[in-house]
Amino acid sequence: MSNPATVIAAGGVVWRERRGTRQVLLVHRPRYDDWSLPKGKLTAHEHILLAARREIEEETGQHVLLGPPLGVQRYPVRRNGSTAQKLVHYWSATPTDDSGFEPNDEVDEIAWLSVDKARSRLSYPRDVDILDALEPAVSVSSTLVLVRHAEAIKRKDWDGKDTVRPLNNAGTAVSERLTGVLAALGANRLISSDAERCVATITPYASSINRHIHLWPEISERGYDADPDGLRGLSERAWAPGRVTVVCSHRPVLPALARELGLKVGKFSTGSFLVAHRLGDGRLVHERFGAS
Repeated sequence: MSNPATVIAAGGVVWRERRGTRQVLLVHRPRYDDWSLPKGKLTAHEHILLAARREIEEETGQHVLLGPPLGVQRYPVRRNGSTAQKLVHYWSATPTDDSGFEPNDEVDEIAWLSVDKARSRLSYPRDVDILDALEPAVSVSSTLVLVRHAEAIKRKDWDGKDTVRPLNNAGTAVSERLTGVLAALGANRLISSDAERCVATITPYASSINRHIHLWPEISERGYDADPDGLRGLSERAWAPGRVTVVCSHRPVLPALARELGLKVGKFSTGSFLVAHRLGDGRLVHERFGAS
């Protein structure tokens, strides 16, 4: 008999500051009579960042934005009469709105507690480990999302200028799905190559938040080929304090662009992206994701 597939889940440590005290949000599950961090399994084809945000909101009534990753739990669970591995990914999460908690069969109670009290209330040591990773993650000074444009019509199938070559149907679908991911991260500043395929990748999100896309010809293929030194100085503008900035560019430009931004990246498939957080102490925390 083959081993059951790994169960993938996502959640977060929801935190806020109240009268100089940091509080975190725990959930009580009546089925297990335990106190834990909000989390849940991914639905079919759901991006893991969207799953984390959705599960937090469903279990707590809190609308949140996701910050730096806090770690991954690995432990066995029973599934279909066998034992499977469960992987739970966690992110820092800050509330933006409270739609109201309603007790249900899965979660019948929530509690805002100080970090010390939450540490004592949590039922599982693995949750305490995730909670302990929160402290350095709350000091984010700026966030950068580096994106390779979604899939475009192939060059050989396009008769017009390369700069206006559009996304194909698959690329358009990716750009639509990317909207939810960028919303979960709270992206609020948008920068793109002036090539159509880059602009179109983040246009659905720009429209959803009614934001202008800042065009940077320096990060287009044409602009970079004409003046590779044109990237100098972009880092300071991209790492805007207090902002979550999206930068969309091209495969040939991304290695040089990443170096300018202080990031280490490998190959990017179309529609893939990297999320990097600059912490208050100057350290960078980053993670890569495939096309949404």
